[in-house]
Amino acid sequence: MLLSVKKLLKFNIKELWLLTYAWFVFLKWDFLISSINFKKWREQINNATFEHDKNDLAINTTKLEHVKLIINMSEIAGRHHIRKMNCLRRCLTQKQLLNNHGYHCNLHLGVKIEQNNLKAHSWLSFQGVVINDSEDVSSRYSELKMANQQSTICDQVINLTSQ
Repeated sequence: MLLSVKKLLKFNIKELWLLTYAWFVFLKWDFLISSINFKKWREQINNATFEHDKNDLAINTTKLEHVKLIINMSEIAGRHHIRKMNCLRRCLTQKQLLNNHGYHCNLHLGVKIEQNNLKAHSWLSFQGVVINDSEDVSSRYSELKMANQQSTICDQVINLTSQ
């Protein structure tokens, strides 16, 4: 569903640009995920995606406000897209938007078992703070780590499904 003109007029030029750009980045990720083999587009999710935050400095409030603006505009674009955008599409779009503005965030992938079904979810963090989901997301999902982070993803999934 597209936004009404009346609602669009409430945004300033910077927000409208961000909203429009986010809408097209969603389109890109939706196409890649839906149509192209993962092996061909996984390089676009660089290794930094899975690294832990290395910035020990306190979060700058101005930076965090800008990060939240980018997240909010992209959430609006995702809600008003021609297709339903799931958490992975949201995260990849938001990560690209944030990276373009110099904010390097981390993509987290997690799983949980709910009614004998394995459920997966993704979210982003910036300097250790969850920025596009509720703060308790990491307590609701078991985060998957890369092989060099203690155990392999396969081991973690096997452990979760055997419980």
